[in-house]
Amino acid sequence: MHITEKIFAGKGDIKADTILEHCSILNVNTNEILSGDIAIQSGYIVGIGDVSELKESFTTLIDVNGRFVSPGLLDGHVHFESSMVTLSQFARKALEHGTTGIVIDPHEIANVLGKQGIELVLEEAKTLPLNIFATVSSCVPATPFETAGASIDVADVRSLMDNDMVVGLGEVMDFPAVLNGDAKKLAMIQAAHDRGLVVDGHAPGLTGPDLWGYLAAGISSDHESLSYEEGLEKLRMGLKLMLREGSAAKSIDNFLPRLLEDGVSLENVFFVTDDKHPEDLLAGYMDTIVRKAIQLGLSPLDAVSMCTINTARHYRIDHLVGSVSIGRRADLIILDDLESFRIHSVIAGGGLIEGKASAFDYPDFVFDTIRYMEIKPQDLQIIGIPKSKVSVNVIKVFPDQIFTEKDAADITIDGSGILLPDADIDLLSTAVIERHGTNGNIGPGFVRGFGLKSGAFAQSIGHDSHNVIVTGTNHADMALAANTIREMRGGIVLVQDGQVLDSLALPFAGLLSVQPVEEVALKLEGLHETIRDMGCMLPAPFITHSFIALPVVPELRLTDMGLFDVGRFEVVNVFDV
Repeated sequence: MHITEKIFAGKGDIKADTILEHCSILNVNTNEILSGDIAIQSGYIVGIGDVSELKESFTTLIDVNGRFVSPGLLDGHVHFESSMVTLSQFARKALEHGTTGIVIDPHEIANVLGKQGIELVLEEAKTLPLNIFATVSSCVPATPFETAGASIDVADVRSLMDNDMVVGLGEVMDFPAVLNGDAKKLAMIQAAHDRGLVVDGHAPGLTGPDLWGYLAAGISSDHESLSYEEGLEKLRMGLKLMLREGSAAKSIDNFLPRLLEDGVSLENVFFVTDDKHPEDLLAGYMDTIVRKAIQLGLSPLDAVSMCTINTARHYRIDHLVGSVSIGRRADLIILDDLESFRIHSVIAGGGLIEGKASAFDYPDFVFDTIRYMEIKPQDLQIIGIPKSKVSVNVIKVFPDQIFTEKDAADITIDGSGILLPDADIDLLSTAVIERHGTNGNIGPGFVRGFGLKSGAFAQSIGHDSHNVIVTGTNHADMALAANTIREMRGGIVLVQDGQVLDSLALPFAGLLSVQPVEEVALKLEGLHETIRDMGCMLPAPFITHSFIALPVVPELRLTDMGLFDVGRFEVVNVFDV
């Protein structure tokens, strides 16, 4: 809608095409609830209050009957790829749950398909009723200690930032590069500043002078605080604090009550998911976060503000979205009840949502990304020194967390010198297989925390470079799992005693299914049941598994180049205990 049309529609020279009557409007601008009507023309709000002068015979009248009308919710930071479905399928479910806008960092796609992958995502986004804003992935690959399928350089960043949908530079995970004054990383940050765009951060555990140096680069947000004290320090130093409540990592329970107890202003705090698994997306989206925040003691208006206007102001898009205001997009949630945030209906772009996924024609190259040779059991093994036992470094994982700890264990060595996993002490073999056809690397190691009693499992979702991760109680089943992933062109597979028990194909970049989220969630539910039968009791085992290879979150990780100590920021020996 052209600005001139907006002006004439606001004046009443152009009559509204839709009017919502008898609304209780959640005004996040003034933190109050107002009674009145809302006039909409061509998808934008053009009148609030007494809008009778904007009414004409052709105007569609919708009687809200005193229900509450909230601005559509915003997710301030999400990698939609974690839903395992395409952006079109993701958008359909997001809208059903009152989320009318998302800020994506498509760095999962970028790590596999590079700049052309991001451009494809942005083209698909243009076809959708969901408001999609993007940050340009800043760390592809995240570090030089892994092999990605592509890289994003400074020229790519500058080119992508010229797209109107781009609102910033994506989370700068490689904070050592910033602190060391890396010219390329600083040039990406400067490219955002030159265009008036924000720079999102990612700095777990960073405090004191290192934090000051990081902030001095002009980085403005963070969603990775490991403790409340760390998050509060960052907030006090000027960072926007993203409270993350995703499928893999959750912080609201630990952070929000203490922020309220300490009387901290929430003006610079907003909600994000970061990652949203398909079964969780079915159950709810940002609406579930608003409900939880209310249950934890936040007022409904403040909860809505933290999921709308706070987010929009951070990304400098509050002139478009984030409030029920004149000139903003008519993205609205009609609520039956405010305290329970029970959704009656959702309006996106001025119209009631239809619940159908848009059709988009994907090019063939997105389905050809698994390119390693057949894996044999010996390819995944570690050969030890000739003695009965040896101490090794072990990655320890935890439920509902993406950080790991450095553990150690005594490993039994068989007669041929092979280091063997031991399910009795929850010690599994694991390996990361380079899958982009670049070098054929395989990084082997050991992991604890999955509780698997038999068999193996593998997946082509492996943050952030998305190499194949395979973990198991024996190397034969691990090899079969890896080879099955190759045949499926990506996905998740469970193997036991030489048999494939279950699988989920994710052929789009080895990350996504083109099927509806309901079908993917149902298939994933079956996988969860099967892996529980195999002994794994983690609430989200595949998400936890996918983060084993992420070398930018403490403490110990595994990439295709080997075991990686995040604190030391270097590859270490499995035997370097």
